[in-house]
Amino acid sequence: MRPDRIAVWGVIALSVGLVGLAFVQVGGPQAGRMEARDEARFGDLLALTSVVTCKATTEGNVLPDDLSPSTSCYYDVRRTDPYTGAPYRYEVVDREEYRLCAEFEDAARLSRRAGSFDPETGCLYQQISLTPGE
Repeated sequence: MRPDRIAVWGVIALSVGLVGLAFVQVGGPQAGRMEARDEARFGDLLALTSVVTCKATTEGNVLPDDLSPSTSCYYDVRRTDPYTGAPYRYEVVDREEYRLCAEFEDAARLSRRAGSFDPETGCLYQQISLTPGE
């Protein structure tokens, strides 16, 4: 085989190897779709923090019992996972702390997004300052 042919085949093999390595590193199209679904879920949890803040500050300065729409705080925010239909979980931790949770496909990747996000539970922990008795 001629040296120029060997070089061409070497470049082809190297290119195919690099493309394969790139797919292994980034995960390919399926990983991209999974990341997009998790980003949508995380965005929904962040949007729901506005619902909690509004209800807490306009309805007695206490954390609400649930995230249902109210006349004083109507936000057009999804309260269920758009891909599984499972409702997002809202739990009061104490007087000024709550958490919003979802089932994520790769929660560990999201832990860099917010320090208050726990990838083990899929929960975003939030605190709110409430003035008692107002």
